[in-house]
Amino acid sequence: MVTLPPWSPRQWVNQLVTLYHGTDDRSAASILDVGVRSATFRVNRDFGPGFYTTTVERQAFTWAWLRSQGIPGTQPAVIQFDVDRDRVGQLQNLWFVRGSFDAEDYWSLVFQCRQGGNHRPLGATPWYDVVIGPVALDWIQRLQMPDGDQVSFHTDAAVTLLNSSKHRRVRDGR
Repeated sequence: MVTLPPWSPRQWVNQLVTLYHGTDDRSAASILDVGVRSATFRVNRDFGPGFYTTTVERQAFTWAWLRSQGIPGTQPAVIQFDVDRDRVGQLQNLWFVRGSFDAEDYWSLVFQCRQGGNHRPLGATPWYDVVIGPVALDWIQRLQMPDGDQVSFHTDAAVTLLNSSKHRRVRDGR
């Protein structure tokens, strides 16, 4: 009998994707209590107004620490979401693999969204449900964060997916 290695295709399943959201402890409590709310989305972000997550826990903690420094009396906190890949795949997605200097499509979208624009041309639904790609450090000089990524959720359908996913607080600054 042949024993298959753990990476064998017969052993694969379309598992959950783990995403992290860095925030302050007060906001984390609200998210865990009432869920993600689109009313709290801020504009002028890389991919427009949305709820931003990452696959990199240390990146989320850095974001959490930076946020807590700007809000006196708060501590950094990270929330982990375990999201079903198949359900993400059923939404309207936009993916960027590269954020190099020459990635015109990526930088064009970041420029437009940072100026308050949306994902799609006039007459179309303005937002993709989910946008995934590199993190822009400086959109004017076209610098991206090394080894960073972001997965942003923009619509009610995307927020419903997050809120129905298993989520918990995994790290805080205390």
